[in-house]
Amino acid sequence: MSFALPAKDFPANLAEWRADHAPGFGQMPPAHAGAGFASLVLRLRLALRRDGDGARLGLLDQILDVAAESEQRLADQQQRIDELEQLSFTDELTGLPNRRGFERHMGQELARSRSQKAGGVLGFLDLDGLKGINDSLGHAAGDAALRHAARHLHHAARPGDFAARLHGDEFAMVLPGLDEAAAGAHLGAICAAIDGEPLLWAGQRLRIGLSFGLVAYDGCLDLADLLRASDRAMYLHKQSRRSRPIT
Repeated sequence: MSFALPAKDFPANLAEWRADHAPGFGQMPPAHAGAGFASLVLRLRLALRRDGDGARLGLLDQILDVAAESEQRLADQQQRIDELEQLSFTDELTGLPNRRGFERHMGQELARSRSQKAGGVLGFLDLDGLKGINDSLGHAAGDAALRHAARHLHHAARPGDFAARLHGDEFAMVLPGLDEAAAGAHLGAICAAIDGEPLLWAGQRLRIGLSFGLVAYDGCLDLADLLRASDRAMYLHKQSRRSRPIT
């Protein structure tokens, strides 16, 4: 649908239209910050109702309706884009942030650490025995084990902590404001909770274990260096632990 007015009906500029066709327009209260297009439409309509030309008012009302519908479509499209972007940063299996989400968060966290001179600890975690679970019970059992570990990490996160699944059986946990001793105690408690709550699968009780390594960050090292250091620490921790039966 399109609308057109004769050329003679168009004012030279908005100020002229305000003066000639919408008395009181210039005295409208300012829009509230962030109120958006819907608020502007309402304010315009209130001003236009002071115009005695009913035909012009009706036409402008229709134009505003079309504009409002277009604005809503744009808002709906932006919401969908935002939802798709969020999905691209989320691990489909566990619901935790994925590697992309982790890297985005760590970029922000390291920048904050440098600017505020406030560090924290990065924990690199590995699910013990996932290959054995997959081989003996199938990948559905392995997926359940990953979700089981992810739920514990999510529920144990303090305000400001960040848990993510990086790849396969690898997880990360960002613990701002802690030193390595406090972070080790925190992750140790999470691992003990997971170990103390076996996963029930097909009538069996699966003992799910996590090994972890820690590295402190203060914004001086980049993410690649932090991951290498925490990965090495995790393997040392894994080697120091006694093997546990899967069931």
